[in-house]
Amino acid sequence: MNRSREATGWFHGPARRLLFAGLLLALLQQYGLRQRPGRLLAVRPAPDGAAALELRYSRPVDPASLAPSIQLAPDAPFNATADGATVHLRLTRPYRASGPLLVRMGGQDRQGQPLRRVHLRWEPRPLLLALVSGPQGQRLELGRPDGPWQPVTPWENSISNVLPLRDGRGVVYAAAVEPLSRKNWFVAVEPSGVVGQRQSGEGRQAAPPWPLPGPPTLYSHFSSSNTGLLLLQGVDRAALEQPADHPPFLRLFQPGRNRRPRWLWPQDPPWRQMAPLEQQPGGPVELLPGGDGIVFPDENGLVVVGLPPLPPQRQLLPGNRDLKTFCGGGQRAVVLEHQPDYVKTIELLRPGLAPEVVWEGEAAILAVACDATAERIWLLTVDGVLKDGQPHQDVLLVEVQPGHGVVTGLALTDHGLSATPALHYDPVTHRLLTVLEHTPETRDEEPRSEALLITLTAPGQQTPPQVSAINKPVDTAYWLVRS
Repeated sequence: MNRSREATGWFHGPARRLLFAGLLLALLQQYGLRQRPGRLLAVRPAPDGAAALELRYSRPVDPASLAPSIQLAPDAPFNATADGATVHLRLTRPYRASGPLLVRMGGQDRQGQPLRRVHLRWEPRPLLLALVSGPQGQRLELGRPDGPWQPVTPWENSISNVLPLRDGRGVVYAAAVEPLSRKNWFVAVEPSGVVGQRQSGEGRQAAPPWPLPGPPTLYSHFSSSNTGLLLLQGVDRAALEQPADHPPFLRLFQPGRNRRPRWLWPQDPPWRQMAPLEQQPGGPVELLPGGDGIVFPDENGLVVVGLPPLPPQRQLLPGNRDLKTFCGGGQRAVVLEHQPDYVKTIELLRPGLAPEVVWEGEAAILAVACDATAERIWLLTVDGVLKDGQPHQDVLLVEVQPGHGVVTGLALTDHGLSATPALHYDPVTHRLLTVLEHTPETRDEEPRSEALLITLTAPGQQTPPQVSAINKPVDTAYWLVRS
């Protein structure tokens, strides 16, 4: 009994004082944290490739305090919005990025407390990714807007199916290991487009390529989403011996979550495979930019199927249509429809609206690009004609606008069809990128692939776009947004 009273007295004496001191210390710490300025936790460019930054703070931000606190050098038009603790800073028209910007911003949280001021160096322009050939084979090289080219892969016998990921984390590609066997690779690309004002992000080397999970394939097709998903469509190499046991497959990957330093532990694979998809489409499959579905052609038209955790709803757009490109974040898309009389139509797809025909003709459509709102759509076309009794290909860049049809046309003289025609739009610099075959000036000169940069004019301007060639022999070229 005496021992019980002694224990109770101890609890009401020193223990109560310790408990009270602990609670007081916690309250003081909480008060101190509230008095400290809110801090920036993470910053990255927007995943849709536009000139926008996404900043995440430790506290919800007062939207009204943002714009007055932001300074850009050089000066540029912008808008800033806040959704809780996430801030979006977006450069607006008619700005055309020609170099890095210095960003200074402050603001307040919703309690009126100041946020810690941020000083960043932001390079919104994308990188150039090129597939080049040499005596050793082929490799991928990265070109900075104002810097040298840097190889990011070793020399391979042959490289195909190159895809810069939509979120800017790197590139996937297939490399031939045998005539009928390909190994699929991922290479992470640095540097980031956003660094502290006193830091430099341009000197880091690219990491070595990492093999994607799975065996070698006979065929590979890649697609990615703004949310970081990667889709691999292919046929296992083993299908040559046992085709019935190895049908075509769809494998979905998501980024690995291992953030451990390389010098401390071995790195886990950068991709984690999700559940295989059960669809067996007969054509190429594309992920929706939002990562919530896939789209592919079948004998009845274009099919859209939802991905988990959404219900597997299936939607059909009937007709003989091919998906050409998504616009911006994916709320709009451009498709090519083949008519029975060999006439082709370019259609714009918008949510809740019937397809709108924006172009019609008989010329072959090599590639299509569009801006984020699909107000401007560019077509790379080729048409066969006779010149001096000889067959000739006329390559034409056409701009069409919904409700207006063709508004401008640019003849790409001295150029013909390349092996892998493509057209890529950069919303930051308002330029198009394509690779065409340069027509030889003499019979002794060999034809060569040439990468062209097409600087676009603002809507309503009468001056034609300006075309310049990249001073580097390349097989194909792409924009790579900075992560």
